[in-house]
Amino acid sequence: MPSTHGRAPDPRPARTRAAIFAAARDLSATDGEITVNALARRAGVSRAAFYSHFSGLDDLVAAMFGSMFELQYTRAEQLIADGGDMHRIVQSAAATMVAYVDRHHAFLRGALEWKFSHSTYLILVKTLSDLHVIALERLGDEVPPSLPIAEAARFYAGGTLDVLIQWLVETGDDARAGVELDSSRVTAALLR
Repeated sequence: MPSTHGRAPDPRPARTRAAIFAAARDLSATDGEITVNALARRAGVSRAAFYSHFSGLDDLVAAMFGSMFELQYTRAEQLIADGGDMHRIVQSAAATMVAYVDRHHAFLRGALEWKFSHSTYLILVKTLSDLHVIALERLGDEVPPSLPIAEAARFYAGGTLDVLIQWLVETGDDARAGVELDSSRVTAALLR
Protein backbone atom coordinates (compact mmCIF):
# COMPACT_ATOMS: atom_id res chain seq x y z
CA MET A 1 0.00 0.00 0.00
CA PRO A 2 1.52 3.37 -1.00
CA SER A 3 2.29 5.89 1.71
CA THR A 4 0.24 9.07 1.85
CA HIS A 5 2.93 10.88 3.82
CA GLY A 6 4.17 13.93 2.00
CA ARG A 7 1.00 14.38 -0.01
CA ALA A 8 -0.69 17.71 0.00
CA PRO A 9 -4.13 17.70 1.62
CA ASP A 10 -7.07 17.31 -0.75
CA PRO A 11 -8.34 20.85 -1.51
CA ARG A 12 -11.79 19.69 -2.64
CA PRO A 13 -13.51 19.68 0.77
CA ALA A 14 -12.32 23.23 1.48
CA ARG A 15 -13.49 24.35 -1.97
CA THR A 16 -16.89 22.73 -1.47
CA ARG A 17 -17.33 24.37 1.92
CA ALA A 18 -16.25 27.74 0.50
CA ALA A 19 -18.69 27.36 -2.41
CA ILE A 20 -21.55 26.66 0.01
CA PHE A 21 -20.61 29.69 2.15
CA ALA A 22 -20.43 31.83 -1.02
CA ALA A 23 -23.81 30.57 -2.20
CA ALA A 24 -25.36 31.54 1.15
CA ARG A 25 -23.65 34.93 1.09
CA ASP A 26 -24.71 35.69 -2.47
CA LEU A 27 -28.39 34.99 -1.96
CA SER A 28 -30.59 37.95 -2.70
CA ALA A 29 -34.06 38.96 -1.63
CA THR A 30 -35.45 37.57 -4.91
CA ASP A 31 -34.06 34.05 -4.47
CA GLY A 32 -37.17 32.70 -2.79
CA GLU A 33 -37.19 29.96 -0.16
CA ILE A 34 -33.79 28.90 1.13
CA THR A 35 -33.40 25.14 1.01
CA VAL A 36 -30.51 22.71 0.97
CA ASN A 37 -31.35 21.91 -2.67
CA ALA A 38 -31.30 25.60 -3.65
CA LEU A 39 -28.02 26.26 -1.87
CA ALA A 40 -26.37 23.14 -3.27
CA ARG A 41 -27.51 24.02 -6.80
CA ARG A 42 -26.26 27.60 -6.42
CA ALA A 43 -22.93 26.34 -5.01
CA GLY A 44 -22.54 23.87 -7.87
CA VAL A 45 -22.37 20.88 -5.52
CA SER A 46 -24.60 17.89 -4.92
CA ARG A 47 -26.99 17.60 -2.04
CA ALA A 48 -24.81 14.76 -0.72
CA ALA A 49 -21.79 17.08 -0.80
CA PHE A 50 -23.72 19.65 1.23
CA TYR A 51 -24.62 17.01 3.82
CA SER A 52 -21.04 15.77 3.96
CA HIS A 53 -20.14 19.19 5.40
CA PHE A 54 -23.28 20.27 7.28
CA SER A 55 -26.07 18.36 9.00
CA GLY A 56 -28.58 20.92 7.75
CA LEU A 57 -29.24 24.61 7.30
CA ASP A 58 -28.99 25.42 11.01
CA ASP A 59 -25.57 23.73 11.12
CA LEU A 60 -24.55 25.92 8.16
CA VAL A 61 -25.68 29.06 10.02
CA ALA A 62 -23.69 28.00 13.10
CA ALA A 63 -20.60 27.32 10.94
CA MET A 64 -20.94 30.68 9.19
CA PHE A 65 -21.17 32.54 12.49
CA GLY A 66 -18.34 30.38 13.83
CA SER A 67 -16.09 31.57 11.01
CA MET A 68 -17.14 35.17 11.68
CA PHE A 69 -16.37 34.78 15.39
CA GLU A 70 -12.96 33.28 14.51
CA LEU A 71 -12.28 36.31 12.32
CA GLN A 72 -13.28 38.63 15.17
CA TYR A 73 -10.99 36.78 17.58
CA THR A 74 -8.07 36.95 15.14
CA ARG A 75 -8.63 40.69 14.60
CA ALA A 76 -8.87 41.27 18.35
CA GLU A 77 -5.58 39.45 18.91
CA GLN A 78 -3.94 41.62 16.24
CA LEU A 79 -5.35 44.81 17.77
CA ILE A 80 -4.05 43.73 21.18
CA ALA A 81 -0.63 42.96 19.69
CA ASP A 82 -0.66 46.42 18.10
CA GLY A 83 -1.39 47.99 21.49
CA GLY A 84 -5.10 48.65 20.89
CA ASP A 85 -7.29 49.22 23.90
CA MET A 86 -10.30 47.06 24.72
CA HIS A 87 -12.78 49.78 23.75
CA ARG A 88 -11.35 49.87 20.21
CA ILE A 89 -11.41 46.07 20.06
CA VAL A 90 -15.08 45.96 21.12
CA GLN A 91 -15.94 48.61 18.51
CA SER A 92 -14.14 46.60 15.84
CA ALA A 93 -15.91 43.39 16.87
CA ALA A 94 -19.35 45.05 16.75
CA ALA A 95 -18.65 46.59 13.34
CA THR A 96 -17.37 43.24 12.01
CA MET A 97 -20.45 41.41 13.26
CA VAL A 98 -22.89 43.93 11.80
CA ALA A 99 -21.04 43.96 8.46
CA TYR A 100 -21.22 40.16 8.40
CA VAL A 101 -24.96 40.16 9.11
CA ASP A 102 -25.48 42.89 6.50
CA ARG A 103 -23.49 40.94 3.90
CA HIS A 104 -25.51 37.77 4.58
CA HIS A 105 -28.83 39.58 5.05
CA ALA A 106 -30.97 37.49 2.68
CA PHE A 107 -29.64 34.17 3.96
CA LEU A 108 -29.97 35.10 7.64
CA ARG A 109 -33.40 36.64 7.14
CA GLY A 110 -34.44 33.40 5.45
CA ALA A 111 -32.99 31.46 8.38
CA LEU A 112 -35.42 33.23 10.68
CA GLU A 113 -38.26 31.47 8.85
CA TRP A 114 -36.88 27.95 9.43
CA LYS A 115 -37.72 25.74 12.30
CA PHE A 116 -34.37 26.64 13.77
CA SER A 117 -32.89 24.23 16.26
CA HIS A 118 -32.64 25.60 19.77
CA SER A 119 -29.22 23.98 20.14
CA THR A 120 -27.89 26.13 17.27
CA TYR A 121 -29.10 29.29 19.01
CA LEU A 122 -27.45 28.14 22.25
CA ILE A 123 -24.18 27.49 20.42
CA LEU A 124 -24.30 31.02 18.98
CA VAL A 125 -25.02 32.49 22.43
CA LYS A 126 -22.19 30.48 24.01
CA THR A 127 -19.66 31.44 21.35
CA LEU A 128 -20.60 35.11 21.51
CA SER A 129 -20.69 34.93 25.30
CA ASP A 130 -17.13 33.55 25.37
CA LEU A 131 -15.98 36.59 23.38
CA HIS A 132 -17.79 38.90 25.82
CA VAL A 133 -16.10 37.19 28.78
CA ILE A 134 -12.70 37.94 27.26
CA ALA A 135 -13.64 41.59 26.71
CA LEU A 136 -15.09 42.02 30.21
CA GLU A 137 -12.06 40.40 31.83
CA ARG A 138 -9.68 42.60 29.87
CA LEU A 139 -11.56 45.75 30.88
CA GLY A 140 -10.25 45.13 34.39
CA ASP A 141 -11.12 47.91 36.84
CA GLU A 142 -13.71 49.37 34.47
CA VAL A 143 -16.00 46.45 35.30
CA PRO A 144 -17.67 46.62 38.72
CA PRO A 145 -16.25 43.85 40.95
CA SER A 146 -19.78 42.76 41.88
CA LEU A 147 -20.68 42.02 38.24
CA PRO A 148 -20.83 38.27 37.60
CA ILE A 149 -18.85 38.23 34.35
CA ALA A 150 -20.14 34.93 32.93
CA GLU A 151 -23.78 35.91 33.51
CA ALA A 152 -23.25 39.42 32.14
CA ALA A 153 -21.54 37.97 29.05
CA ARG A 154 -24.51 35.65 28.38
CA PHE A 155 -26.87 38.60 28.87
CA TYR A 156 -24.92 40.72 26.37
CA ALA A 157 -24.66 37.80 23.92
CA GLY A 158 -28.40 37.15 23.97
CA GLY A 159 -29.13 40.86 23.66
CA THR A 160 -26.70 41.21 20.77
CA LEU A 161 -28.39 38.39 18.86
CA ASP A 162 -31.81 39.90 19.56
CA VAL A 163 -30.73 43.34 18.27
CA LEU A 164 -29.36 41.73 15.10
CA ILE A 165 -32.51 39.63 14.59
CA GLN A 166 -34.75 42.67 15.04
CA TRP A 167 -32.68 44.60 12.48
CA LEU A 168 -33.02 41.73 9.99
CA VAL A 169 -36.79 41.71 10.48
CA GLU A 170 -37.19 45.51 10.36
CA THR A 171 -35.11 45.87 7.20
CA GLY A 172 -36.54 42.85 5.37
CA ASP A 173 -38.96 44.83 3.17
CA ASP A 174 -36.27 47.36 2.23
CA ALA A 175 -33.83 44.57 1.37
CA ARG A 176 -36.43 42.82 -0.79
CA ALA A 177 -37.12 46.17 -2.54
CA GLY A 178 -33.43 46.59 -3.32
CA VAL A 179 -32.95 49.56 -0.98
CA GLU A 180 -29.37 49.89 0.28
CA LEU A 181 -29.43 49.24 4.00
CA ASP A 182 -27.84 51.52 6.58
CA SER A 183 -26.31 49.31 9.25
CA SER A 184 -24.78 52.18 11.26
CA ARG A 185 -27.85 52.36 13.50
CA VAL A 186 -27.57 48.71 14.53
CA THR A 187 -23.83 49.08 15.13
CA ALA A 188 -24.50 52.07 17.39
CA ALA A 189 -27.19 50.09 19.23
CA LEU A 190 -24.79 47.23 19.92
CA LEU A 191 -22.11 49.58 21.19
CA ARG A 192 -24.54 51.32 23.53
